[in-house]
Amino acid sequence: MSSRPKATLRKPKAAREAEKQARQLPTATILKNLGRAAALLVIAGVASPISQLSLSPVYGSIPASLHHQRSITVTALLALMAKGAMRRNPPASVSEYIAVIAYWTPVIQFFLFQCSGFLGIDYGPLIIESLTYFPLLLLSVFSASELLDTLDLSQYNLNSTIADMIAPVASYITVSTVSKITGSILPGFVGTHFSFTRIGLQMLVGSISAFLTPSRVILFAAPAILHTMLANPHYPLESAFNKANATLATTQNFTLLARQESVTGYVSVLENHADNAFRLLRCDHSLLGGEWQLTPAAVEKGQTQRETIFSVFVMLEAVRLVEDEQSDIEPIPDIQKSALVIGLGIGTAPNAMISHGINTTIVELDPVVHHYATKYFGLSPNHTAVIDDAVAYVASKSRSNPNSFNYIIHDVFTGGAEPVYLFTQEFFKGLYSLLTDDGVVAINYAGDLSLPSTRLILNTIHSVFPACRLFRDSPPPASWQTGDPDFINMVVFCVKNDHDKGKFALLFREADEDDWRGSIARQNFLRPKEELEIQFEYVNVKEGGKVMKKGDVGELEKWHQKGAVSHWRIMRTVLADGVWEMW
Repeated sequence: MSSRPKATLRKPKAAREAEKQARQLPTATILKNLGRAAALLVIAGVASPISQLSLSPVYGSIPASLHHQRSITVTALLALMAKGAMRRNPPASVSEYIAVIAYWTPVIQFFLFQCSGFLGIDYGPLIIESLTYFPLLLLSVFSASELLDTLDLSQYNLNSTIADMIAPVASYITVSTVSKITGSILPGFVGTHFSFTRIGLQMLVGSISAFLTPSRVILFAAPAILHTMLANPHYPLESAFNKANATLATTQNFTLLARQESVTGYVSVLENHADNAFRLLRCDHSLLGGEWQLTPAAVEKGQTQRETIFSVFVMLEAVRLVEDEQSDIEPIPDIQKSALVIGLGIGTAPNAMISHGINTTIVELDPVVHHYATKYFGLSPNHTAVIDDAVAYVASKSRSNPNSFNYIIHDVFTGGAEPVYLFTQEFFKGLYSLLTDDGVVAINYAGDLSLPSTRLILNTIHSVFPACRLFRDSPPPASWQTGDPDFINMVVFCVKNDHDKGKFALLFREADEDDWRGSIARQNFLRPKEELEIQFEYVNVKEGGKVMKKGDVGELEKWHQKGAVSHWRIMRTVLADGVWEMW
């Protein structure tokens, strides 16, 4: 009985040729190829968060990432699948064009950003990256895989399928890992140097790519480099700043007073020159605050000082109006009280605390926000500034100095999302410890009451503070019906002890001239209106209610996408497309 020889799978001819050549390559050449492949993949990984940073002023960080990670996977797969086709008709060297794409990226973005309103929020970022970052990624992965094919893995007696998969899998893991690491580190350096601006980083990627693969092909990038340096208003030089202002003045009636890329995003100060002029503080695709200016037209209407545009910031000051007539604690004057403000904005609420002689501490993560609030919005210097992460500050302060503050104002919303760890049960417990026994906390939360994420946050707050009342900053539209989307600013007022009275432990006294300080906005919005109160049913944990702890933040993050997209659309109704696009 004869036995047939076992059938063996033959590798593709191209792969066999590559392995044959690899066996003939000296070790030094193989190591050089490995180094070049690794460098190409690292560049592709680093370029990923840089691309996202460049989109964030026009689209916001969360909407810009909607399709990003999935598209990276698809692009990497296409690069590996296209190897056979590109081998049949290869260009002189694919890797030579990576630098050209990197240099042209700011130019393409410049023109496409002007179409952001037309492209929309759902697919605008995807379209732009399909013409900028994804081609760079495609060529990088393809070039790296070509270099990795020179490795001879047959000597390790690996299954042919496994051997063929090692290089692609390693390439994808490298790009993804470098992207995540860079994305977590980079924000801390943005704005510290010309090279660490959005366009500076894009140009740096092009320069490094050109250095790795020197070629005369780079001449194709010369027009792009000239356009970026001479005509792009986003370029971080004074001449580009003036170009941005010339465009804003002629097309939008705005002036850009200052701009700086920083740890929380692209921060700028804008001023409108209409009769009802106003000044705004912007961070990426969001507004941190704004003031009506004291123009002749405003004076005619009775305005005597610069007034906040957004009523929610005046509502936060109502922590001073909360009183408990049945409390055993003797009230003390404001001048003997202290306040903690988490999240600065333009400084409306902390300025009010300071004006009443309250010893005020401000915790703000972004030093540029603090600088601009001081320089352009009149933030009083009579405060203690803590430029730090609020989570770390509250954790430390609540242990070392509990019962430190009579008032706490928590206002950290930006760009359709909130720093999730500032809304955990652990963080609110820290605030509880920092409050005096008769203390009051006001928490500004922007969200949609119809979403589970908003209900989760409100339930988490109530799990720590026993007596709370919830107010929206404006009435719903006339056409609104129960169950419709309703993205609003809301303020939650809570007291530390409720004396078994529930929400009746939290009553607001009438405001007077001393509270208003001549402000029209305070006369209209300081004392929360009962008709704007939201009746929210808190569910105890024992009865199945959910709360968010540090390990549960993923549940809130998954809802950020929907909230951020809604916020983007709202912001486009507040300011014209051209203002957002000309950052």
